[in-house]
Amino acid sequence: MQASRQQFLRPQYFSRLAVTFVLCFIGGKVGLSVPFTSGNVSPIWPPAGIALAAVLLWGYRMWPSIALASFLVNFLTPIPRWPTLAIALGSTSSALVGAYLLRRFTEFKPSLVRLRDVLGLVTLPAFVGTTLAASAGVTSLFLAGVQPWSNFGSAWPVWWLGDAIGVLIIAPLLLAGGQLGKSVTGFRWIELLTLSIGLVVTCLAIFGGRMGLAIRDDVLAFVIFPFVIWAAIRFGIAGSTVASFLTAAIAVWGTAQGHGPFIERNALHNAALLQFFIAVTSITGLILAAVVTERRHIGEAFRDKERALTALKQAQYSLQEAHDYLETRIGERTAELAESNLALQAEINERIQTQEALERQTLKLKEQSDLLDLATDAILIRSLDGTISYWNKGAERLYGWTKQEAVTQGLGKLLQTKFPVPFEEIKLTLFHEGSWEGELVHKTRNGRRITVASRWTLWRDQNGTPVGWLQINTDITDRKRAEEDLRELSGRLLSLQDEERRRIARELHDGTGQNLVALQMNLALIQQRAKELDSNASQMLSQCIRLTEQVLEEMRTVSYLLHPPLLDEVGLDFALQWYLDGFKARSKINVDLNLSPQVGRLSRDFEMAVFRIVQECLTNIHRHSGSSIAKIQIARDANQVTLTVADQGRGMPSEILTAGTGKMPVMLGVGIRGMRERITQLGGYMRIHSSDSGTVVEVVLPVVEKEILNATQHAADVGIASGTGKKPRHD
Repeated sequence: MQASRQQFLRPQYFSRLAVTFVLCFIGGKVGLSVPFTSGNVSPIWPPAGIALAAVLLWGYRMWPSIALASFLVNFLTPIPRWPTLAIALGSTSSALVGAYLLRRFTEFKPSLVRLRDVLGLVTLPAFVGTTLAASAGVTSLFLAGVQPWSNFGSAWPVWWLGDAIGVLIIAPLLLAGGQLGKSVTGFRWIELLTLSIGLVVTCLAIFGGRMGLAIRDDVLAFVIFPFVIWAAIRFGIAGSTVASFLTAAIAVWGTAQGHGPFIERNALHNAALLQFFIAVTSITGLILAAVVTERRHIGEAFRDKERALTALKQAQYSLQEAHDYLETRIGERTAELAESNLALQAEINERIQTQEALERQTLKLKEQSDLLDLATDAILIRSLDGTISYWNKGAERLYGWTKQEAVTQGLGKLLQTKFPVPFEEIKLTLFHEGSWEGELVHKTRNGRRITVASRWTLWRDQNGTPVGWLQINTDITDRKRAEEDLRELSGRLLSLQDEERRRIARELHDGTGQNLVALQMNLALIQQRAKELDSNASQMLSQCIRLTEQVLEEMRTVSYLLHPPLLDEVGLDFALQWYLDGFKARSKINVDLNLSPQVGRLSRDFEMAVFRIVQECLTNIHRHSGSSIAKIQIARDANQVTLTVADQGRGMPSEILTAGTGKMPVMLGVGIRGMRERITQLGGYMRIHSSDSGTVVEVVLPVVEKEILNATQHAADVGIASGTGKKPRHD
């Protein structure tokens, strides 16, 4: 089902649909322009042959183009709209049924090199399959009132013969016409040119009017037959189809101009005579060409048989000579046989020694296998078909199942493995690199879930073909539990660190800051009485005031960097903008912040994590990258928040980026380790891309429902604490 769906989506399929549609549409327009056409009943209908050829060459999937072209051709005419659907259905059914009958009963070959292929084409699609189109089309037109019912008996044969002629002329031309260029070589091009000129001149003489002889006798139209026979005998099916096409085209054109032998009677009679003339000409050429081609093939087969008989006689003569030579060699080989017996005895002795050596090697391998059973790790060998060929004692101790149980029930049913990535991706890596390492989750016999560090090594046969892999599993459940406990402890330490920063910042702002403000006010009062002091004392007093203001400003900066109050009071947007203003002034680095309005308020821990990540990234850019600009983008959708920090600096060393597990570097310093811990606590992940043109840090954090609830409660708490909920001033 999937392969069939992919075939429908291939560009080749759409191009074939387009070609079929264009040819059927143009052929339909030409068919409706043929003389004697009345009420969309045409004596010659080329789309019938085009549709049949498309189905035979490209399959039944061409039906949409056939139906659409037939519908549009008739839709653009003055007839009512609903008969166009019936006509399109009849034309499509005619092509599909004709192709099915042809394939079902004749084992049809599109090359038309066999007589039964030609007879099948003439009888099944041309004269049987076209009855569907004629019946559906004529009936729909008469039901719609386009034609009176009194003309039904004459309209149906005209429609039927028109479709049949389209099949007889156009379908063979499309199926076998391309073979003409392959069969004509050398001086045969001159013969083909002479034949074509003679045929065209004769047709023009009969149907050309002023250009020809203006022949009026119906019988004289068959003067063309010698040329059709000539083409069939000399150039086979391809030549016959081209000759029939030229004859039909000139005959229709001449009759349309009012010339030729088929204009003496009424329009219906003239159309019937023209149809019979074209049908007889085409059928005669096709049958004669098929007969000649079959006889040519029979002659070639007879000559091949004669050559085979000659070769057989030569082989018999050679066989007799070989027999005589063999008799001579038998005597010689008898003498050699005695020597071979001695050599054979020596070889038998050697094989006995080899067998003994093999038994010793087998015993050694058994001892090595016993050593593998002593390993604490689970060691197993698995074939590509899923069977287990080795299962050591360590596997029995780890999982609880014996080798017999593992072999009979299979690993998939016993272990119920949870893979970190799809199993097919693991197999691709194993076949490409020869090994794979990762962590798997297995189920033991007692139902306990364990985590193992699994190492796979590809196993190949003597020809290098993969036949399975060696798998070594080490139980790391306790280690993973310890890592999770350590990660939880790290998260707790980060929370304690943030709380301690918040406390120190509050004490600096509320305690030391207030004392410095009081000192500043006292110094200002003293300065008002500076007239009573000498110049040196007044100068020192001014210097003390400036130092006090500087210390107060630096203390506020340190306090805000330890824990920015804006983050709790008005949110991440204002806190980041305040921090970036100060960072730009201190580092002279131009920072561009793009924070989506959809981010909104989040929980305090979430906003604190984003703020600290941005702070750490900008600190690294200032210290290490040498970049003069930095870009920060924060976006949010329904499920996650994405933070991207980019610079244009010198990049990070490749040995640092390749360290660790591959997903996240582990040797990047304390700051980025802290970032990683914060991200892990929130269930996100981080990617770092670095090159000579700069570094990009991308952080993705999932937003769960509790984050939104915590953010709402946090905003309400801040609004109550601040009185109005507006952005506070920090003096």
